[in-house]
Amino acid sequence: MAIEHTQVEIASLKADSIIKNHIIMAMTAGLIPSPVVDMLAVAAIEVSMIAKLAKAYEFPVPRDLVAYKVFVALAGGIGPAYLSVKFHSLVKALPLVGHAVYVGSLSLSGGISVYAVGKIFQKHFENGGTFLSSDNAVIKRFFSEKQAEGITAVPAMLKPSASRL
Repeated sequence: MAIEHTQVEIASLKADSIIKNHIIMAMTAGLIPSPVVDMLAVAAIEVSMIAKLAKAYEFPVPRDLVAYKVFVALAGGIGPAYLSVKFHSLVKALPLVGHAVYVGSLSLSGGISVYAVGKIFQKHFENGGTFLSSDNAVIKRFFSEKQAEGITAVPAMLKPSASRL
């Protein structure tokens, strides 16, 4: 007996794949050892992801939300970029591994950001385009939850699956 999926389930599976692909792109961009370039690249990757998620759920691309997201990503990236520079100066003192740790942290933080943003827009589209109209406190709490979840989910996504062996 074949398993039948609803359109929402199919869109959700597509969305998970879109998010994973964009996480990989963001983590690759994180290998560029410049927090400013990384921040801009991740913002562009997130905008691309949002457009693809909208298409997967057959929604128009939310131009005003995308513009808002770009602004928030750039504004929100200033603090992490500053901390990244400070972090780099600390780990730089470690011979050989310091630079690798720094670049790895940029890569992982970009992947986590894309994961959280992707999950917000996935929830938005699955709720009929109403989630981002919610109270800002609800959105911030959901984003924080997805960032925390991303700390373990992102590295797990990149592990080879046992079924592929």
